[in-house]
Amino acid sequence: MNLVNHRHHVGFENHEILMGYTKRGGGRSNYPKDSFNMALYIGDEDRNVHSHQDALGQEIGFPPEEWILPIQKHGGNIREGGTQDAGVNIRRLTGELHDVDGIYTYDPRLLLTMNYADCVPVYMWSRKNSFTALVHAGWRGTSHNITGRMAGYYDGDPADLEVVIGVAINGSCYTVDNKVIDALESAGLPAWAFEAHQGGFDLDLKAVNRHQAVMAGVDARSVHVTEIGTEETEKFFSYRLESGDTGRALAFIGRK
Repeated sequence: MNLVNHRHHVGFENHEILMGYTKRGGGRSNYPKDSFNMALYIGDEDRNVHSHQDALGQEIGFPPEEWILPIQKHGGNIREGGTQDAGVNIRRLTGELHDVDGIYTYDPRLLLTMNYADCVPVYMWSRKNSFTALVHAGWRGTSHNITGRMAGYYDGDPADLEVVIGVAINGSCYTVDNKVIDALESAGLPAWAFEAHQGGFDLDLKAVNRHQAVMAGVDARSVHVTEIGTEETEKFFSYRLESGDTGRALAFIGRK
């Protein structure tokens, strides 16, 4: 897996797969000033987001009209996307694909996208057919085993799948309480994924989602985890470290 640095995003490319995660700099938004916000739902001017969409679409060769954007609610709902969903929630918010934290498709003409600012983007695709998926895994979605369940939506052998655990807040900067640890235990919480201390628990959500993929039958050698974290706030948006006053990145995956 090669890490490719672009002007507005970092991305992973593997054969015909294109995936990436947008950075915060070089944009028109005030979340903060001159940021590359990709979300319509945080009060930014639509024209700013549209400008960023157009710039990204031109750079990656996928026009926004071919994108699908569910509105995540930090839950465990998974939906299949098709041509009827192309352009949904891209130029304007609609009532479609709300409360959806996992989206998959077998249509190679579509780009799957979602907004993030600390939660774990999980990219998934098959080496045998056109199955492509994207998961938004905060701790609540992770407690629903959303990554493991997404692997179960694949119509073949999970051993055919490749998974990338993308840019998200790292455990050293993500301290949680007993409520979160208790919620995750039922979904499979390996002992190495959290560390207790006087202030709570440092939780490595990337490790938990990797574990869920492997437990679902994905070969451990086919699960790739990036070390890059949103705590690098000079590069990425962090809802937690910026007390919610920040923009949102766009994670995306498609087939070239």
